[in-house]
Amino acid sequence: MVANARSQETVVQILQTVIQDYWNGGDTNGRPKRSGSAIYTNVETAFREASRLMPDRLDLRFGIASSVISQATQTNGQQLEMKVREALQIYQEIQALDTNGFEAPIWYAAYARAIGDTNASDNAIRSLMILDPGRTGEYLQKFNLVDHILRTTPNETPQKEMPKDEHHAIVVLGSGLETNGAMKAKLASRLKQGLRLARRYPRAPIILTGGNQKSGITEAYVMSRWYVRRGIRSKRLILEDKAKDTVENAVFSSAILRRLDATHVTLITSSSHIRRGLADLQEACLQRGLTLEFDPVAAKTKGDADLDPEQERVGIYRDIMRTSGLWAFPGIHR
Repeated sequence: MVANARSQETVVQILQTVIQDYWNGGDTNGRPKRSGSAIYTNVETAFREASRLMPDRLDLRFGIASSVISQATQTNGQQLEMKVREALQIYQEIQALDTNGFEAPIWYAAYARAIGDTNASDNAIRSLMILDPGRTGEYLQKFNLVDHILRTTPNETPQKEMPKDEHHAIVVLGSGLETNGAMKAKLASRLKQGLRLARRYPRAPIILTGGNQKSGITEAYVMSRWYVRRGIRSKRLILEDKAKDTVENAVFSSAILRRLDATHVTLITSSSHIRRGLADLQEACLQRGLTLEFDPVAAKTKGDADLDPEQERVGIYRDIMRTSGLWAFPGIHR
Protein backbone atom coordinates (compact mmCIF):
# COMPACT_ATOMS: atom_id res chain seq x y z
CA MET A 1 0.00 0.00 0.00
CA VAL A 2 1.44 3.33 -1.09
CA ALA A 3 0.37 6.26 1.07
CA ASN A 4 -1.25 9.10 -0.83
CA ALA A 5 -1.19 12.76 0.11
CA ARG A 6 -4.47 12.47 2.00
CA SER A 7 -3.13 9.59 4.10
CA GLN A 8 0.03 11.53 4.91
CA GLU A 9 -1.98 14.56 5.94
CA THR A 10 -4.16 12.43 8.21
CA VAL A 11 -1.12 10.87 9.86
CA VAL A 12 0.34 14.31 10.53
CA GLN A 13 -2.93 15.38 12.14
CA ILE A 14 -2.95 12.26 14.32
CA LEU A 15 0.56 12.93 15.56
CA GLN A 16 -0.20 16.59 16.21
CA THR A 17 -3.44 16.06 18.11
CA VAL A 18 -3.87 12.72 19.85
CA ILE A 19 -0.19 12.20 20.59
CA GLN A 20 0.35 15.77 21.76
CA ASP A 21 -2.62 15.23 24.07
CA TYR A 22 -0.60 12.41 25.67
CA TRP A 23 2.50 14.54 26.17
CA ASN A 24 0.33 17.02 28.06
CA GLY A 25 -1.05 14.34 30.38
CA GLY A 26 -4.47 14.04 28.82
CA ASP A 27 -5.82 17.30 30.25
CA THR A 28 -5.52 19.68 27.30
CA ASN A 29 -8.25 21.90 25.91
CA GLY A 30 -10.18 21.84 29.15
CA ARG A 31 -10.99 18.15 29.03
CA PRO A 32 -10.94 16.17 32.29
CA LYS A 33 -7.63 14.44 32.89
CA ARG A 34 -7.76 10.74 32.08
CA SER A 35 -6.00 7.87 33.78
CA GLY A 36 -2.60 6.75 32.51
CA SER A 37 -3.96 3.49 31.12
CA ALA A 38 -6.72 5.32 29.19
CA ILE A 39 -4.21 7.78 27.72
CA TYR A 40 -1.86 5.00 26.59
CA THR A 41 -4.76 3.05 25.04
CA ASN A 42 -5.74 6.14 23.04
CA VAL A 43 -2.13 6.61 21.95
CA GLU A 44 -1.96 2.99 20.78
CA THR A 45 -5.19 3.43 18.81
CA ALA A 46 -3.79 6.56 17.18
CA PHE A 47 -0.54 4.90 16.17
CA ARG A 48 -2.36 1.83 14.83
CA GLU A 49 -4.53 4.03 12.63
CA ALA A 50 -1.49 6.00 11.45
CA SER A 51 0.37 2.77 10.70
CA ARG A 52 -2.61 1.40 8.77
CA LEU A 53 -2.51 4.50 6.56
CA MET A 54 1.29 4.41 6.15
CA PRO A 55 2.40 0.79 6.74
CA ASP A 56 5.93 1.39 5.46
CA ARG A 57 6.73 3.83 8.28
CA LEU A 58 8.47 1.74 10.93
CA ASP A 59 8.52 4.64 13.38
CA LEU A 60 4.74 4.31 13.67
CA ARG A 61 5.10 0.62 14.53
CA PHE A 62 7.66 1.51 17.21
CA GLY A 63 5.03 3.90 18.53
CA ILE A 64 2.49 1.10 18.79
CA ALA A 65 4.95 -1.08 20.70
CA SER A 66 5.90 1.71 23.11
CA SER A 67 2.28 2.57 23.87
CA VAL A 68 1.60 -1.10 24.62
CA ILE A 69 4.59 -1.18 26.98
CA SER A 70 3.27 1.96 28.68
CA GLN A 71 0.00 0.11 29.28
CA ALA A 72 1.97 -2.82 30.71
CA THR A 73 3.62 -0.56 33.31
CA GLN A 74 0.15 0.41 34.55
CA THR A 75 -0.73 -3.16 35.51
CA ASN A 76 0.85 -6.36 36.85
CA GLY A 77 0.63 -10.13 36.78
CA GLN A 78 -0.74 -11.91 33.71
CA GLN A 79 -2.05 -8.67 32.21
CA LEU A 80 1.42 -7.13 32.32
CA GLU A 81 3.07 -10.14 30.70
CA MET A 82 0.36 -10.29 28.03
CA LYS A 83 0.97 -6.66 27.12
CA VAL A 84 4.75 -7.07 27.02
CA ARG A 85 4.44 -10.12 24.77
CA GLU A 86 2.15 -8.12 22.50
CA ALA A 87 4.91 -5.52 22.19
CA LEU A 88 7.51 -8.24 21.57
CA GLN A 89 5.45 -9.46 18.63
CA ILE A 90 5.44 -5.95 17.17
CA TYR A 91 9.23 -5.71 17.48
CA GLN A 92 9.51 -9.02 15.62
CA GLU A 93 7.30 -7.62 12.86
CA ILE A 94 9.54 -4.57 12.59
CA GLN A 95 12.63 -6.77 12.43
CA ALA A 96 11.08 -8.81 9.63
CA LEU A 97 10.66 -5.60 7.63
CA ASP A 98 14.15 -4.30 8.50
CA THR A 99 16.37 -7.36 8.79
CA ASN A 100 19.55 -5.33 9.36
CA GLY A 101 18.00 -3.01 11.92
CA PHE A 102 19.41 -2.90 15.44
CA GLU A 103 16.79 -1.13 17.49
CA ALA A 104 13.81 -3.49 17.20
CA PRO A 105 15.77 -6.59 18.27
CA ILE A 106 17.55 -4.80 21.13
CA TRP A 107 14.20 -3.52 22.44
CA TYR A 108 12.97 -7.11 22.07
CA ALA A 109 15.96 -8.46 24.01
CA ALA A 110 15.44 -5.92 26.80
CA TYR A 111 11.75 -6.56 27.36
CA ALA A 112 12.06 -10.32 27.02
CA ARG A 113 14.71 -10.17 29.73
CA ALA A 114 12.49 -7.88 31.84
CA ILE A 115 9.73 -10.52 32.01
CA GLY A 116 12.16 -13.36 32.62
CA ASP A 117 12.14 -14.90 29.14
CA THR A 118 15.91 -15.31 29.10
CA ASN A 119 15.91 -17.80 26.19
CA ALA A 120 14.19 -15.33 23.87
CA SER A 121 16.42 -12.50 25.05
CA ASP A 122 19.62 -14.54 24.67
CA ASN A 123 18.63 -15.63 21.15
CA ALA A 124 18.09 -12.02 20.13
CA ILE A 125 21.44 -11.05 21.64
CA ARG A 126 23.26 -13.83 19.78
CA SER A 127 21.84 -12.60 16.47
CA LEU A 128 22.78 -9.02 17.29
CA MET A 129 26.32 -10.07 18.18
CA ILE A 130 26.73 -11.10 14.55
CA LEU A 131 25.20 -7.86 13.29
CA ASP A 132 26.95 -5.39 15.61
CA PRO A 133 29.07 -6.99 18.36
CA GLY A 134 30.38 -3.72 19.80
CA ARG A 135 27.03 -2.05 20.30
CA THR A 136 25.42 -5.27 21.48
CA GLY A 137 28.13 -5.72 24.11
CA GLU A 138 27.44 -2.21 25.39
CA TYR A 139 23.77 -3.03 25.87
CA LEU A 140 24.60 -6.25 27.66
CA GLN A 141 26.53 -4.14 30.17
CA LYS A 142 23.48 -1.92 30.58
CA PHE A 143 21.27 -4.95 31.18
CA ASN A 144 23.70 -6.22 33.82
CA LEU A 145 23.67 -2.79 35.49
CA VAL A 146 19.86 -2.87 35.64
CA ASP A 147 19.88 -6.34 37.17
CA HIS A 148 22.44 -5.23 39.76
CA ILE A 149 20.36 -2.19 40.71
CA LEU A 150 17.20 -4.28 40.97
CA ARG A 151 18.93 -6.47 43.55
CA THR A 152 19.71 -3.50 45.80
CA THR A 153 17.53 -2.60 48.78
CA PRO A 154 16.51 1.07 49.08
CA ASN A 155 18.13 2.74 52.09
CA GLU A 156 16.80 5.72 54.00
CA THR A 157 20.26 6.79 55.16
CA PRO A 158 23.52 7.23 53.19
CA GLN A 159 25.58 4.06 53.04
CA LYS A 160 28.94 5.79 52.65
CA GLU A 161 30.62 8.94 53.81
CA MET A 162 30.71 11.54 51.06
CA PRO A 163 33.53 14.06 50.60
CA LYS A 164 32.65 17.36 52.20
CA ASP A 165 33.72 19.51 49.28
CA GLU A 166 32.52 20.78 45.94
CA HIS A 167 32.92 17.36 44.30
CA HIS A 168 29.91 15.99 46.18
CA ALA A 169 26.48 16.90 44.77
CA ILE A 170 22.98 16.15 46.02
CA VAL A 171 20.26 15.47 43.43
CA VAL A 172 16.61 15.61 44.50
CA LEU A 173 14.09 14.34 41.94
CA GLY A 174 10.84 16.24 41.57
CA SER A 175 7.31 14.88 41.69
CA GLY A 176 4.04 16.16 40.27
CA LEU A 177 2.43 19.21 41.85
CA GLU A 178 -1.22 19.77 42.70
CA THR A 179 -3.29 21.67 40.14
CA ASN A 180 -2.80 24.88 42.13
CA GLY A 181 0.97 24.44 42.24
CA ALA A 182 1.14 23.11 45.80
CA MET A 183 3.44 20.19 46.53
CA LYS A 184 2.12 16.73 47.30
CA ALA A 185 3.17 14.58 50.26
CA LYS A 186 5.52 12.53 48.07
CA LEU A 187 7.54 15.57 47.07
CA ALA A 188 7.55 16.92 50.63
CA SER A 189 9.10 13.68 51.90
CA ARG A 190 11.85 13.89 49.27
CA LEU A 191 12.61 17.47 50.26
CA LYS A 192 12.76 16.61 53.96
CA GLN A 193 15.21 13.81 53.24
CA GLY A 194 17.24 16.19 51.09
CA LEU A 195 17.27 18.80 53.86
CA ARG A 196 18.89 16.31 56.25
CA LEU A 197 21.62 15.67 53.70
CA ALA A 198 22.00 19.36 52.88
CA ARG A 199 22.71 20.10 56.54
CA ARG A 200 25.01 17.11 56.88
CA TYR A 201 27.04 18.26 53.85
CA PRO A 202 26.79 22.08 53.99
CA ARG A 203 29.08 22.69 51.01
CA ALA A 204 27.47 20.29 48.56
CA PRO A 205 25.51 21.87 45.69
CA ILE A 206 21.90 20.70 45.43
CA ILE A 207 20.32 19.96 42.05
CA LEU A 208 16.52 20.25 42.09
CA THR A 209 15.07 18.65 38.99
CA GLY A 210 11.53 18.83 37.66
CA GLY A 211 9.95 20.93 34.93
CA ASN A 212 6.26 19.97 34.97
CA GLN A 213 4.26 23.14 35.46
CA LYS A 214 1.08 23.68 37.44
CA SER A 215 -0.39 27.16 37.78
CA GLY A 216 2.66 28.50 35.96
CA ILE A 217 5.30 27.18 38.37
CA THR A 218 7.60 24.17 38.07
CA GLU A 219 8.50 21.46 40.53
CA ALA A 220 12.08 22.77 40.70
CA TYR A 221 10.90 26.28 41.61
CA VAL A 222 8.58 25.03 44.37
CA MET A 223 11.40 22.86 45.71
CA SER A 224 13.85 25.77 45.77
CA ARG A 225 11.45 28.04 47.66
CA TRP A 226 10.91 25.29 50.23
CA TYR A 227 14.66 25.01 50.86
CA VAL A 228 15.26 28.75 51.01
CA ARG A 229 12.53 29.12 53.63
CA ARG A 230 14.42 26.57 55.74
CA GLY A 231 17.72 28.36 55.62
CA ILE A 232 19.47 26.78 52.64
CA ARG A 233 21.36 29.43 50.71
CA SER A 234 19.97 29.98 47.24
CA LYS A 235 23.47 29.92 45.70
CA ARG A 236 23.69 26.21 46.64
CA LEU A 237 20.54 25.43 44.69
CA ILE A 238 20.73 24.56 41.00
CA LEU A 239 17.32 24.42 39.33
CA GLU A 240 16.78 22.03 36.45
CA ASP A 241 13.27 23.05 35.36
CA LYS A 242 12.86 21.44 31.95
CA ALA A 243 12.51 17.71 32.73
CA LYS A 244 9.09 16.15 32.15
CA ASP A 245 9.87 12.65 33.43
CA THR A 246 12.53 10.55 35.18
CA VAL A 247 14.58 10.02 32.02
CA GLU A 248 14.80 13.76 31.44
CA ASN A 249 15.55 14.31 35.15
CA ALA A 250 18.59 12.13 34.60
CA VAL A 251 19.68 13.51 31.23
CA PHE A 252 19.51 17.16 32.29
CA SER A 253 20.96 16.55 35.76
CA SER A 254 23.92 14.65 34.30
CA ALA A 255 24.82 17.74 32.25
CA ILE A 256 24.86 19.80 35.45
CA LEU A 257 26.96 17.19 37.26
CA ARG A 258 29.49 17.36 34.47
CA ARG A 259 29.74 21.15 34.81
CA LEU A 260 30.17 20.78 38.57
CA ASP A 261 33.01 18.29 38.09
CA ALA A 262 31.27 16.07 40.65
CA THR A 263 32.74 12.73 41.65
CA HIS A 264 30.12 11.64 44.22
CA VAL A 265 26.35 11.94 44.01
CA THR A 266 23.67 11.45 46.63
CA LEU A 267 20.40 10.77 44.82
CA ILE A 268 17.15 11.34 46.69
CA THR A 269 13.70 10.22 45.60
CA SER A 270 10.80 8.08 46.85
CA SER A 271 11.51 4.50 47.90
CA SER A 272 9.27 3.16 45.12
CA HIS A 273 11.18 5.29 42.60
CA ILE A 274 14.77 5.05 43.82
CA ARG A 275 15.95 2.13 41.69
CA ARG A 276 14.53 3.59 38.48
CA GLY A 277 15.92 7.03 39.29
CA LEU A 278 19.35 5.53 40.02
CA ALA A 279 19.42 3.45 36.83
CA ASP A 280 18.49 6.44 34.71
CA LEU A 281 21.01 8.78 36.33
CA GLN A 282 23.87 6.29 36.13
CA GLU A 283 23.17 5.63 32.47
CA ALA A 284 22.84 9.35 31.68
CA CYS A 285 26.19 10.01 33.35
CA LEU A 286 27.83 7.17 31.45
CA GLN A 287 26.51 8.66 28.21
CA ARG A 288 28.43 11.82 29.09
CA GLY A 289 31.60 9.92 29.92
CA LEU A 290 31.23 10.45 33.67
CA THR A 291 32.32 7.80 36.16
CA LEU A 292 30.73 8.76 39.46
CA GLU A 293 30.11 7.14 42.81
CA PHE A 294 26.41 7.03 43.66
CA ASP A 295 24.68 6.81 47.01
CA PRO A 296 20.88 6.47 46.58
CA VAL A 297 18.79 7.58 49.56
CA ALA A 298 15.09 6.70 49.67
CA ALA A 299 12.38 8.97 51.05
CA LYS A 300 9.45 7.14 52.62
CA THR A 301 5.96 8.55 52.20
CA LYS A 302 2.96 7.29 54.12
CA GLY A 303 0.87 5.14 51.81
CA ASP A 304 3.62 4.86 49.18
CA ALA A 305 3.41 1.14 48.43
CA ASP A 306 6.24 -0.85 46.86
CA LEU A 307 5.91 -1.54 43.16
CA ASP A 308 5.13 -4.96 41.80
CA PRO A 309 8.62 -6.40 41.06
CA GLU A 310 7.89 -7.26 37.42
CA GLN A 311 6.22 -3.91 36.84
CA GLU A 312 9.32 -2.21 38.21
CA ARG A 313 11.62 -4.32 36.04
CA VAL A 314 9.75 -3.44 32.86
CA GLY A 315 9.73 0.24 33.78
CA ILE A 316 13.45 0.31 34.49
CA TYR A 317 14.35 -1.56 31.30
CA ARG A 318 12.18 0.87 29.32
CA ASP A 319 13.89 3.85 30.94
CA ILE A 320 17.45 2.58 30.57
CA MET A 321 16.90 2.07 26.85
CA ARG A 322 15.46 5.55 26.45
CA THR A 323 18.26 7.12 28.48
CA SER A 324 20.80 5.29 26.32
CA GLY A 325 19.57 7.28 23.33
CA LEU A 326 16.88 5.09 21.78
CA TRP A 327 13.58 6.76 20.98
CA ALA A 328 10.46 5.20 22.47
CA PHE A 329 8.39 7.19 19.99
CA PRO A 330 10.87 7.93 17.16
CA GLY A 331 11.06 11.59 16.29
CA ILE A 332 8.56 12.55 18.97
CA HIS A 333 9.76 11.47 22.40
CA ARG A 334 12.98 9.85 23.59
